[in-house]
Amino acid sequence: MTTMKKPDIGTKMYFVCEHLYCIPNHAGPVKEYCVCEAEVVGFFTDGYTEVQLVGDDPNGHRTPYYFKLSEIGERVFYAPEEAAGYAQTLTVRYERIWGWLGVPDIPMRRPWENLLKSRKEGTT
Repeated sequence: MTTMKKPDIGTKMYFVCEHLYCIPNHAGPVKEYCVCEAEVVGFFTDGYTEVQLVGDDPNGHRTPYYFKLSEIGERVFYAPEEAAGYAQTLTVRYERIWGWLGVPDIPMRRPWENLLKSRKEGTT
């Protein structure tokens, strides 16, 4: 088993959040995936190490988040573009499974799309 280096306190990290929002005259909430930014504020160690992050949720509320150290690079990232790639994967999977719902649930909103475009422009 490889040990992963802990990020420094104060490091900005990015991850994907499910966000539910309402559309007027629609029966229920609609889901989208958003890339969120948070700062490393500490660690919990009890059998495995968790990274404690604090940042704003998609609604703008200050929220604590916890990820296993082993999830860095899988569910929590150092770059927003990497998190946007993960959000794209989750969006495609959700649309494939729930595609029969139709508009407005499918296609999902893609607030992370501009991050992928900036990554492509930066590599060309």
